[in-house]
Amino acid sequence: MTAVSKRIPTRYFLPLLDQLRRDHVDLEQVLRMAGLSAARFEARDAALQPAEVEAFIASARRLTGRSDLGFEAGRLIQQTMHDLLGYGMLSCRNLDEVMRLVVRHYHLMIETFHLRYRRAGAGAGEAVYTPATSMPLEALRFYLEMLAMAHYNQGRLFLGPDMPGYDITLSMTEPPHVARYRALAPVRFHFDPRALPGIRVVMGAEMLDRALPMANPRVVEDVDERCAVLGQRPPAGDEGWGDYVQMMMRQAHGELLTLDDLARHVQLSARTIDRHLKKEGLQFRDLAQQVRFERACELLGETSATVAQVAAELGFSDAANFSRAFRRVIGVAPGEYQRRGADVPAQTPPA
Repeated sequence: MTAVSKRIPTRYFLPLLDQLRRDHVDLEQVLRMAGLSAARFEARDAALQPAEVEAFIASARRLTGRSDLGFEAGRLIQQTMHDLLGYGMLSCRNLDEVMRLVVRHYHLMIETFHLRYRRAGAGAGEAVYTPATSMPLEALRFYLEMLAMAHYNQGRLFLGPDMPGYDITLSMTEPPHVARYRALAPVRFHFDPRALPGIRVVMGAEMLDRALPMANPRVVEDVDERCAVLGQRPPAGDEGWGDYVQMMMRQAHGELLTLDDLARHVQLSARTIDRHLKKEGLQFRDLAQQVRFERACELLGETSATVAQVAAELGFSDAANFSRAFRRVIGVAPGEYQRRGADVPAQTPPA
């Protein structure tokens, strides 16, 4: 298996496709010219390779004659499109916390650009978006406009119509539709073709520190942890798949992560993952059982947890089924395990 290439979730293009459809653009022809099918955009976790995005941009530009497709794509992006990370963004205390969360997990949004954010003390903050891979000039300009407008739109959705002014600089010449940017005052857009490829955003303290209405630190912490695991890419070879699968299962906290669920996440077939595991002498169902009962032991170690609660947490239909399975795997009944506590020898469920 070769190294996993960069991907761009199709969910960021769906609003643009809908808008083009409303504008009576022949989407079938656009996709056909790009060598894509509509089915590529339908799956929840679907993603495109950079070359496919470039082909889509080129065909859409040729067929529509529009120079503002990147602008249009960016203005349609909302927090809810960022999946789990978007939920965390909505739960942050202020935009400074939003930026710090996003920069840690930006690769979950898009892998063809990097995002850096820095802030000295309580002053202004700077966000810099830079390309992570080479791309044609037409695609670069599309991405620059899409990301700049997405940044603007997220701030507007968070802070409302009284959002303070700030500066966004794109490394490109003024586009033919520059009037659309001018209409977004008090935000100031600048175009500098001499700058290094990317986008530079400078935001003041008034904007970054304004309290957001749905702040929930516990949600942010949970999302941060889960995104850290989601960002772990599968092994690039035949080794390490057992550890990777177990890591993903442990992050599910006892929920029933199936082989198909994992396959959709890493965008491989279930058969491919199964083949990698077999090369290590492992089977998915055995790993799932091991992690599930590791979690059972952890939960039973919490004095406030009842056997029925642990059974429900792990997805068993009732406490009796859980107890039978626990005794078969661990060797004692869950109630006995819980009563004996630290006196029970540490055991690893058999794989």
